[in-house]
Amino acid sequence: MRNKNCVRPLRTYYMMKCGRSLLLLLLGLSAFMFTNAQEVVNDHMFHELPEAKNYSDFDSKGFLINRKRTFIVSAGMEYARVPHQLWRERLLQLKRGGFNCIEIYTIWNYHEPLEGKFEFDGDKNLDQFLALIKELGLYSIVRVGPYYCAEWDQGGYPTWLRFKPGLRVREDNAEFKKYVDRFFDRLLPIVMKHQITKGGSVILIQLENEHPKGWGTDMPNDYFKHLQSKSLAMGMEIPYFFSGLHHATDPAGKGKLDDPKRPNPWFSTEFWSVWYSQYGAKPTDAPLYDRRTWKIIAHGGNGYNFYMAHGGSNFGYTNNDEDAASYDYGAAVGQAGDLRPLYFTFKRAGYFARSFQEILENSTDASAAYQYLTNDTSLHINARKSDAGTLIFLDNPAEKQLTKTITVKGLPSFTINLLPGELYPIVHQFKLNDKVELNWGLSRIFGVVKQQNTTTILVEANAGDPIYLNLITTVKAIVRSTVNSGDLKVSGKNVTLNTVFTPSEQSSLYLFKAGDQLIRIVVLDKAATNKTWITSETGKEAIVTGVSYLGEAKLSSTSFQAAASYPLTGAKDTQAMLYLEDGLKKMTVLPIEDIKTDSLLHLTPWENKDAAIFSSSKIQNGKWLASENPLQMGMDGNLTNSAWYRTKFNAPSAGKYTLQSEGGDRATVFVDGKLVTNWKIRNGELTLVLEKGMHNLAFFTAHDGRDKLAAYLGPITEIDKKGLSGVTRIKKGGPFISTLDKWYFTAAADSMAIKSGPPLLDTIKTPQYKIGADAFGLKAGYGWFQTIIKAQPGLPSLTISFKSTDENATLFINGKKVLRHEGWNIPFEYKITDAAILAHPIELSVFIENLSNEGGIDQPVKINTMAGGTVLNGWNMKNGVDPEDATVEWKNLMNTDSLNGPQWYRSTFNQQKIANRKLVWRVHPYGLGHGSVWINGHNLGRYPEKIGDVGMYIPEPWLKEGLNEIVIYDEDGKTPGRVKIMMETASSKITYNLKTEDIK
Repeated sequence: MRNKNCVRPLRTYYMMKCGRSLLLLLLGLSAFMFTNAQEVVNDHMFHELPEAKNYSDFDSKGFLINRKRTFIVSAGMEYARVPHQLWRERLLQLKRGGFNCIEIYTIWNYHEPLEGKFEFDGDKNLDQFLALIKELGLYSIVRVGPYYCAEWDQGGYPTWLRFKPGLRVREDNAEFKKYVDRFFDRLLPIVMKHQITKGGSVILIQLENEHPKGWGTDMPNDYFKHLQSKSLAMGMEIPYFFSGLHHATDPAGKGKLDDPKRPNPWFSTEFWSVWYSQYGAKPTDAPLYDRRTWKIIAHGGNGYNFYMAHGGSNFGYTNNDEDAASYDYGAAVGQAGDLRPLYFTFKRAGYFARSFQEILENSTDASAAYQYLTNDTSLHINARKSDAGTLIFLDNPAEKQLTKTITVKGLPSFTINLLPGELYPIVHQFKLNDKVELNWGLSRIFGVVKQQNTTTILVEANAGDPIYLNLITTVKAIVRSTVNSGDLKVSGKNVTLNTVFTPSEQSSLYLFKAGDQLIRIVVLDKAATNKTWITSETGKEAIVTGVSYLGEAKLSSTSFQAAASYPLTGAKDTQAMLYLEDGLKKMTVLPIEDIKTDSLLHLTPWENKDAAIFSSSKIQNGKWLASENPLQMGMDGNLTNSAWYRTKFNAPSAGKYTLQSEGGDRATVFVDGKLVTNWKIRNGELTLVLEKGMHNLAFFTAHDGRDKLAAYLGPITEIDKKGLSGVTRIKKGGPFISTLDKWYFTAAADSMAIKSGPPLLDTIKTPQYKIGADAFGLKAGYGWFQTIIKAQPGLPSLTISFKSTDENATLFINGKKVLRHEGWNIPFEYKITDAAILAHPIELSVFIENLSNEGGIDQPVKINTMAGGTVLNGWNMKNGVDPEDATVEWKNLMNTDSLNGPQWYRSTFNQQKIANRKLVWRVHPYGLGHGSVWINGHNLGRYPEKIGDVGMYIPEPWLKEGLNEIVIYDEDGKTPGRVKIMMETASSKITYNLKTEDIK
């Protein structure tokens, strides 16, 4: 039902189970989640090696990296979701977007998919990824697990871990810790090698993730202590934390972030920017998350990590049951590397926070001292003050633009146009260098860039906005001549820029010198700041304006070179400006020839290979595993999402039979080699019409991803089983399984109510209860859930099956206690064999203890009346996705819409490189059912998508110039006649080179 203390899956529950819109969730439920998280989450960080404080340190006011106050602007990006050939490009995009840190998971089943076989090369080369982060001048936060969540298959647990006897995950369990230690023995040396104390990028480490029993300082058992001691023994020197810090869609909440009891900075390790149910950008995303980001900055936050800043793809079979191939997340950097409006929103906030990090990382609340600025109560004022200066934020909470006049002591009245929801920053007494102080910056400052003896103040303004900056110098200031220099006035040691902004093709530039220090003020509109970039790859900082995106750049003493791009369908870049320490240089962008490009790639006629041949008992190719009862998928080391099962059954007479088995998700059922039906395995039973005699039964089973097991503690063998599993019976007649759907709820005062037994069930007066609903108003509580089971006279036994109760449940049959169950999301059952009880209507009462948040019976409750029946033994199973073991050859596909059972298809297409074009292609699996797609041997992931027709992203390095191959495995036998490979114009780009010589 929910993840109790882990609020991200709580939100997922409300989206999926309650059907509430994302907007409602963001505006309403998130406020609860934040409040609740603040109440139960302890967000402490811990120092380890004292010497490490010279490299990565913190106090109650903020972070210190290399002994410098540093605001952490972190971007969540999973290397597991991006091909390694694109790592550098994506990391550079994030760096250009104002981020100075990358946060990652080191997902266990990604690195140890088969027991004891560790993989740390290619796309899994964590060592290379961390080295690349360092090379680009970024920091990193590494979340080592062993649990991750992340909408990833099983939350990151290897499949083989499910089948270890006695193993209980995320507990003080010797068996679990043994395998965690073995993984950490291979993982942690890589992470520790890249600690900042060793010259690397890693500044923080997270142990565990979103554990329901402990965040921060709360370490209730030896499991946490074991992770801590293991990591320390493996060389952890830098600060670390447990489980997570302030996860929410609006982490600043009501803005009360100061806490005198907290010994460490305020930081959000998961600021959920948009959600995994979205592809691309909505018009409301940028303004919504803009406000939520500035709330952190304005209220004393010391950093944040956007989860996700770049989402990526679930390649292969890595998705959980909520996703398919796309993990775009609606993120700032899209799945295919496109930059959304959110990207420029985040860039603006990141540049500002890092420009004034000396204030933000050592500040106190000074709001009361600046309330005099306005008497207008519709405008809220927040201020942060430190020895480095003061930042004052004018908060417009309204959904409309406001024009307000503020009065600053000693200055003329100033009019400010505040955008809807804007937190407008004012800078006061900020020392730019040893000779110049920014006394009052009443205009929006985009960023401050220090280039040796030159300091550039980037100001953003809209047309008609007043511009006012007052600076104080220690020596006489001399104004440099520019087109706009007349607006810059010097009076004694005061330098004032007071004008009204009028956008033009050239930015408004103002220069003055104070001693050996040059101050450069550049005023740009929002469109221009979107095209403004700061580079520092060569040790020197340069500012480039007029470029839609600036890629790799190289600055020498005599030249500047850079790769750049603009959207394929957007406005062209025509002119760029390069700002260096000692001057500026205009750069003309050479025209790029317009070339018409096809939006479709032509596919050759499809070929087909029959993958349903394994329904025949005569086909023995491949590795079949024999067992008495069917084994759940994965027990044979199968890492795909499908498996074949075969057995035999002798029907004593013709007629309808019902087969019962456990498992999930889907099965295509064959009798004597012929497809007869499709079956949702979770329903528990299957109806077959059989002739008298011996029959070969074959089941092709497939699933759509395993549950991420959020907040789950305990054994995982029986949780979210796939394929067929356990004792399988078949009996003539049926059906025998039904759902108990008429329930009644009575609240209980406390836990003592259980001693009195269930209340008298009055079906007229007692309120009805719907399975899955929250009965407790998002609070801890107790209550009785009751229903009536019809009499079953003459039945030998009846089984009541619960998928999940939220949380602890005690069962009563006709008022008598029969079973106690503890935990959420754990199946359990009770069997009634007493003939006297079965002969009459049965009153089933469930007393539930809800420990936090919502609660109730969150999954359907079923009864099974099958007694006896024939147990099917003698099973064989094999991997369901194995193109090499088929006995048939590829053949031309006939003109048909569907074939019987799973099928392979392949085709080819040509892709030619076009100069100055970076084209993005997607496979749209129109007309197909469920399955996977490979391009040149690379698995793009699973379809259908859960988020609509977005297509399956083909990473550019996986395509070859010339002939390419596409292979599709459709589990339902749907044919690919309508499949298309289409260009995604929103992600495609025009590329060009910027170059200038003689930059002195």
